[in-house]
Amino acid sequence: MVGTESELAETLRRMLDATARVTGPDFFAALARTTAEVLDARIAFVGERVAPNSIRVVASWVDGAPGEPFVYALHGTPCANVLAGDTCQYPAEVQRQFPEDTMLADLGIHAYYGVPVSSVGGSRLGIIVALDRRPREVIPDLDIVLGGFAARVATEMERQRAAETVRRSEHQLRQIIESTTEGVWVIDAQTRTTLVNRPLAEMLGYTTEDMLGRPLFDFMDEQARAQAELHLGRRRRGIRERHTFRLRHKLGNDVWVVMASNPLVDAAGAYQGALAVVSDTTERRALELKVQHTQKLESLAVLAGGIAHDFNTLLVGVLGNVGLALELASHESPLVPLLEDIQIAATRAADLTRQMLAYSGRGRFVIEPISVNAIVDEMTHLLGSVISKNAVLKTDLAPELPRVEVDATQIRQVVMNLVTNASDAVGDRPGIISITTGVISATHEYLQDTYLDEGLVEGRYVYLEVSDTGAGMEAATRERIFDPFFTTKFTGRGLGLAATLGILRGHRGAIKVSSEPGGGSSFKVLLPALSDATAGAVPTSPPVVPPPELAGRLVLVVDDEPMIRSVAAQLLEHAGYRVMSAADGEEAVALFQARGDEIACVLLDMTMPKLNGLETFGAMRKLRADVRVVLSSGYTEQEAAQRFVGKGIAGFIAKPWSAAAMVAMIGRAIGGEDG
Repeated sequence: MVGTESELAETLRRMLDATARVTGPDFFAALARTTAEVLDARIAFVGERVAPNSIRVVASWVDGAPGEPFVYALHGTPCANVLAGDTCQYPAEVQRQFPEDTMLADLGIHAYYGVPVSSVGGSRLGIIVALDRRPREVIPDLDIVLGGFAARVATEMERQRAAETVRRSEHQLRQIIESTTEGVWVIDAQTRTTLVNRPLAEMLGYTTEDMLGRPLFDFMDEQARAQAELHLGRRRRGIRERHTFRLRHKLGNDVWVVMASNPLVDAAGAYQGALAVVSDTTERRALELKVQHTQKLESLAVLAGGIAHDFNTLLVGVLGNVGLALELASHESPLVPLLEDIQIAATRAADLTRQMLAYSGRGRFVIEPISVNAIVDEMTHLLGSVISKNAVLKTDLAPELPRVEVDATQIRQVVMNLVTNASDAVGDRPGIISITTGVISATHEYLQDTYLDEGLVEGRYVYLEVSDTGAGMEAATRERIFDPFFTTKFTGRGLGLAATLGILRGHRGAIKVSSEPGGGSSFKVLLPALSDATAGAVPTSPPVVPPPELAGRLVLVVDDEPMIRSVAAQLLEHAGYRVMSAADGEEAVALFQARGDEIACVLLDMTMPKLNGLETFGAMRKLRADVRVVLSSGYTEQEAAQRFVGKGIAGFIAKPWSAAAMVAMIGRAIGGEDG
């Protein structure tokens, strides 16, 4: 009990010894116990004001043991007087003075001693209280005994409140960081990860715990690291910026992101690290690249189609004149072998233009319902002879495969191109080339991951998959395999896969490619499956009517190319026809108006100045409804049929035509008139 100066000094020493080495809740607990002991009280507690009219007991000592924390109201209690003024002592009959304080009655309290806890600014933060169940006397120097510790209690309470405020702020900030869909990444001055949120960690395939403490460079390859060091150099100079960057996923694939990066500095302005808000743009970038690739292919397709058309026009002159020269030359002439060589070379050139037209999607199609299995079956022997000697060809054809509406010749070319490509991939090593067919219900998402996804509808597709066990392809090669004239072979034109893409474009199909270095390749062709209702209708070609005696019949040749007009006229005259020529549509209509009754047939180009083929044909039909017109074009019969549907054309012949084919077509057209 406090009494003399020496007792007071001893009391203070005991209290200091008990509380000197502890802080926070431990300090409050030690103070409550020591207060009870030095004042010889049954109960002591430290209370914190948590509202204008309530106290929360943060530590207590009750009858020789720690008590439980609780909250009580100040109204009607001696504690209210302590908080309203200064130290209060009620050494006896405290219950009578505060009859509304039920806690005093419940505990049987007679004596009450309390001192306020105030901040530096004077606001009352709490109280230190000692209680006893027996009447006591006033304690001299209570302000000295407990008042000195009240200042430290205030400091601890303010520190805890500040820490709690920081904890709440950190929790709120963490909630904000975790709730955002963007990645948040903080590194220190040594590039170590000090903060990362869950969206960023998941973006790279890690947990946040996996990333903390690891250098930024752990999540990128060497090339990206060199770029990152340049960016960090700008952060150290205080530069903030937004830039595209490539990170590395835990599984090894690239993750393309946009980073909004800011330097972090201390109060003195020294660089402490960097903060980046990271947006995953991998899918968007892939879509943009796909759109760019599609646009490039479309542009190349237009170019290829235009070149093929013009080249076909030139080949008409070559093949036509060669055919005429062979007709006129004697069999013994030394020029015949030379002419035949020219004819073979020109025919091969025509094959090349057909591949270019196929790439452009404007190849010549004869569409009919057919089974893909039937095409593979009839080609199996041929395919076995063209693949590598070390490769084994295997087929796995689905039974009862729905038919598809295709040009069988073009689909044979697709199969041949893909198998040849697979054979080249296998090379001289032993390997397997597999051809598999089946049916798939393709979703919109599945079709998006194919080449030529140009608004293809969801539904049933027949697939033909050619896979190999070859070397596979890296990403750079996969991106270019369908480019015209791109090839990885020592020799070759590089048109095989490009033509395949064009054929599928014309059939409203698609192709899906899967390949990894060392893992072989797979090319899956998708073609719309016919329903059972439409699969049975197989169109039949009309019989060819042999021409009657055609000598002297008048044929009008209409083409804007002088060479084509000349060679066509010579061939037809050699066959016994009379011929008139027109250089454009207007001249042709004028000649037909003057001599339409005599003209038995018109060989009409589709693309001309002044009046095009369709306009010229319409004008002639007005003059004579039964005019016999054979269309000639460097494009396709399918295109001609679309533009002249229901017009009653007598025939179509694609450039470059041979002499025999053109003369035969004119004969059939005139024969149809007489038949």
